[in-house]
Amino acid sequence: MIKKIFGPPGSGKTTFLLNTVEKELERDISSTAIGYFAFTRRAALEAKERAAKKFPNLDIEKDLPWFRTLHSLAYACLGVKNADIMSSQHFKEFSSLAKLELTVERGDEDFIVKTDNPILNQINLARITGMDLKEHYNRSDIPIEWWHFEYVERFYRKYKESNNLHDFTDLLERLVESPERVPELDTVIIDEAQDLSRLQWDVVKILADKAKTTYIAGDDDQAIYVWAGADVDQFLDLSGEIKVLDKSYRIPEKVYKLAINVVNRIGKRQEKQWEPKEESGQVNLIDDCFQINFEKGEWLILAPTNYLLNPLHDYLLSQGVLFERNGQKSISEKILSAVLGWEALRKGKEIPLEVVSNIYKYLNSQYIKRGHKNLKTATKDRLYSLDSLTKEHGLLTDNIWHEALTKIAQEKRSYIVALLRRGVKLRAKAPVRLSTIHGAKGSESDNVVLLTDLSTKFAKQISTNPDDMRRLFYVGITRTKESLYLVRPTDQQKSLMF
Repeated sequence: MIKKIFGPPGSGKTTFLLNTVEKELERDISSTAIGYFAFTRRAALEAKERAAKKFPNLDIEKDLPWFRTLHSLAYACLGVKNADIMSSQHFKEFSSLAKLELTVERGDEDFIVKTDNPILNQINLARITGMDLKEHYNRSDIPIEWWHFEYVERFYRKYKESNNLHDFTDLLERLVESPERVPELDTVIIDEAQDLSRLQWDVVKILADKAKTTYIAGDDDQAIYVWAGADVDQFLDLSGEIKVLDKSYRIPEKVYKLAINVVNRIGKRQEKQWEPKEESGQVNLIDDCFQINFEKGEWLILAPTNYLLNPLHDYLLSQGVLFERNGQKSISEKILSAVLGWEALRKGKEIPLEVVSNIYKYLNSQYIKRGHKNLKTATKDRLYSLDSLTKEHGLLTDNIWHEALTKIAQEKRSYIVALLRRGVKLRAKAPVRLSTIHGAKGSESDNVVLLTDLSTKFAKQISTNPDDMRRLFYVGITRTKESLYLVRPTDQQKSLMF
């Protein structure tokens, strides 16, 4: 039996799903027979942690083995090891042999490495969507000759085969080819179903065929990863009993009305009747963000594309506002450690060697005796005072931090001084966050500023698939808990507000 759960923004979908887990446990279903599969590791971990709090008698690792991502499920079921997976070193070797430029970073799971290369990205997109490689190439706008595109795909496949290696898409492909390895669970819960690719749906169908009850939850109106291979049609076309969570605990009435106006223009969607919270909220149309006072309250500033946030980034620096951009604070942890550590020393406190090392990196060289810069004689098992650093480790100043730590760039020092003069606690949570709309999915804020300009690439997509832009606009709007500020576009022809 399949049950489809549609959760509009702020409707408590995760809470509903965890309540479903609780009901299953009350029916004497073993926790090890319940699978909770999320789109990202962060979401799976959040569900696992919330479940552990809700059910304190359960061991988070032992009793909840199937709270994970689908890639992690494949990894566990296939019995592969980290040594069997393409690592950063493997990708570097492959890129050297194939004469291909690529960047490598850690992926969503510990065993996954992500690469950024336009050819490999398109090859992988063809694989997860199940499209013939040549057909996918013809539909893409990648400026690469077919012979080179096909050569890279063949070389990559042979490199993995010759080294007995797999990438993260291989894991899903192998699991689909070996359905007998998929566990037979009593209850399966799939979260964020609108973001699943065709290949992930193949795994979900195997899980559902073996399970007694399957809950598939998501919101097709928030399907903003179609460009990355998400197959929202599979969610919409799936047969099953439908339940809509009909109350948002986030969206105020005025924001709700705008959101409904946008979402009703989406061509193919599941009709949903849901209500906003009681507060009326605000929707404001403004010419630019620079008229807003960001010094009070909680703010989330969103844009369709990252570069559109650059002017706001510079403005917040100039105004001495503490902020976060794409998860990174406007002051790095190393600089923060050095500044606060130095001021702690000047107040007579002692600090550990790690903080002393940060301070010495930013101290003007004239304030350290020759030969003491590397702290060679310092030890980790003690604390250091201003006096001990002066006597034992060549420190020659007790000036205020912005006069001593002059290897911190002048602009950054001025910014920190401005923050301190305003009484901002540097280690506090940043009250202002800058993010792309894609990066903020799942987030919320009292006040949301939404930049409506589009890049040229995004603007071109409007004519071919306007529903993608409508969903993106909808997701941006519905991060709002109180007040929404829509920034008028500089070019009406290239805007989310079409």
